[in-house]
Amino acid sequence: MSRRDVRTSDPDKSIWLDLTEPVFRQHLVALEERTNAVPLEPRVFTAADWLPPSKTPHTLPLAVEQQVADEFACLVAVEEGAQSVAAVCIEEHAQAPRLTLRFAAMDVSLNDTVQSALEEWSVILSGAAAGNAPLVLDPVEALFHSVIRLHFRRLLARLRSSKWNKPKYLSKSHKKSLWQDMGVLIHRVQFVYAKKERATRALVEKLLGDLTAVYEGFECALGDELTEMEKVVMSSFEFCSAAAVKDYLLRLESSVGARATDQMASALKSLRQIQKIASYRRMSISLVGIAKEYHSLFEGGIALSYLTPYESVPTTIGYEEWATTCHVHAEVQLAVHYDMIPQQKEQLFLKPRAIGISKSLCYLCYRFLLAHQGFFPSRTHGRLYDQWTLPDLAEFDEAIVKRYRNILKDIDEEVCRHTENEPELWRIEPMTSIDVYYTPHQT
Repeated sequence: MSRRDVRTSDPDKSIWLDLTEPVFRQHLVALEERTNAVPLEPRVFTAADWLPPSKTPHTLPLAVEQQVADEFACLVAVEEGAQSVAAVCIEEHAQAPRLTLRFAAMDVSLNDTVQSALEEWSVILSGAAAGNAPLVLDPVEALFHSVIRLHFRRLLARLRSSKWNKPKYLSKSHKKSLWQDMGVLIHRVQFVYAKKERATRALVEKLLGDLTAVYEGFECALGDELTEMEKVVMSSFEFCSAAAVKDYLLRLESSVGARATDQMASALKSLRQIQKIASYRRMSISLVGIAKEYHSLFEGGIALSYLTPYESVPTTIGYEEWATTCHVHAEVQLAVHYDMIPQQKEQLFLKPRAIGISKSLCYLCYRFLLAHQGFFPSRTHGRLYDQWTLPDLAEFDEAIVKRYRNILKDIDEEVCRHTENEPELWRIEPMTSIDVYYTPHQT
């Protein structure tokens, strides 16, 4: 796939005319230096936090639109690392009810294998919506099997399995397998339950022990690897669904002070990793349930569209020495795409209100969406990446140029205010993967 040039505008029509990009980036670095590059704590918002209820004729409620978009974004992010970040918007076609999923990525990670899987999922969800389930597998099982097949290597990485071939950038990492870290979770149980809660404590310890056995058993299993991995994910889902485990997680989280101890941070990280493994089952159930509930939008199949990513551009200003290139994040790619659609074409579909994300919004994408006011900013991990940039295109009309100049001004003013007026902070770098733990729709 080719890439788009980021900077094609004439200098006198640039979005950086009033605020130059070097000055903007210098302000970003100053804030990073003051906050360890984490200006905000992680935040999650509900649709009610954003705007009053929309009167547009969308069939999907905003919360469901966000959920479906998030789940597809997570399901197409097959590889580890920032290069696999994906974002998705859902276009509703009201006159002839159907959906288009429009994908953006940091690179060309949405390859032929991923696109073929998306086409397969579209067929499965269409069959579920129309009541035409396959003869061998019901829609949930068919989707689940396909998802596990696509994400098998990613799941090996989440398990830190001995069967996983580490990428080069992790070759020197010597972390133990996830099952070997489960002892920390079991050990922490004794600190969160009172003596009178002996029965609950015993139950949680048993559930943790049973899951540890499943994870350890996978390492030496001789059967079909995909089938064995499905068992691992199913066991993780059942574990995470248990009321006692949900209570244990809440107790652990509430017991963390201003700064988690190494043992507590390790326990919480292990639980989050289990939840992410479980999410592949949960998302399969959820998507099939939504397809059935809003069957008119799914019966005809889902149209799939992919944005061309932008080239990276060099920079000499950065918080980290290795940060020598700037990138247009996937969320920004989608916002720019919809801003550039001529008004006469806007009538062909209902404009998306949400951007689905495989990783929480970075600090600058969050600030961008707040100033943009066109999309619901669902969550941010609060981390600032100064390699962030906006396209500066000759195709922008005067209204877009003015709008983006104002957005950059708003972001810059907030960055400077944050740097000058708030006490120096030193937050721990947050986990960036999205936690999509929605309540599954019933099938």
